[in-house]
Amino acid sequence: MTNIIPINKVKNIVISSFLIYRIDIILHKSVNLKVYLMNNNNPVDTADILIEGDDYANWGNDDDYITNYVANKLGFTIQDNSSNNA
Repeated sequence: MTNIIPINKVKNIVISSFLIYRIDIILHKSVNLKVYLMNNNNPVDTADILIEGDDYANWGNDDDYITNYVANKLGFTIQDNSSNNA
């Protein structure tokens, strides 16, 4: 093995959707999410998201809250596909 001075290598990837794959809950405290970042139904990266405190308390029983939270946390805008179903 030849040691080198470390460099930052940037790789551009296209992310077209995400999949919340695993949810680990500590009741009344927090939830840790494993999120797969997808391109054409293929995973290209992952992200771990921890939701706790007031953000966890705001979840309630609305699972769309989690989807929107993840999208916001990762800087994504959820695409409105309702017009495609008409």
